[in-house]
Amino acid sequence: MFARVTSIQIDPAKLPEMRAAMPAVGEHLKRIPGIVECKTCWDETGKGLVFAIYASKTHADNSADTIRSVWGGLMAYLSAPPSVSSGTEVIDLLQ
Repeated sequence: MFARVTSIQIDPAKLPEMRAAMPAVGEHLKRIPGIVECKTCWDETGKGLVFAIYASKTHADNSADTIRSVWGGLMAYLSAPPSVSSGTEVIDLLQ
């Protein structure tokens, strides 16, 4: 497994638009081979995180163009570029 965690800062005035965009984003993400899970959360200031879990780093790397395209469609709602970190140790704490 491989994880990417992305920090985001949504323009607080555009939170409703970002929320409304999420179903379409989900449809794009569902078509990515090897994506296992993807969750996002943010607070009332627009500070948030995206957690994406992939079957492998190769799957994550192969999805790069699609992910860039998805972020490209969301940039109008962000007040800063997203910041990405990653990890190879993925432990499901609920299993």
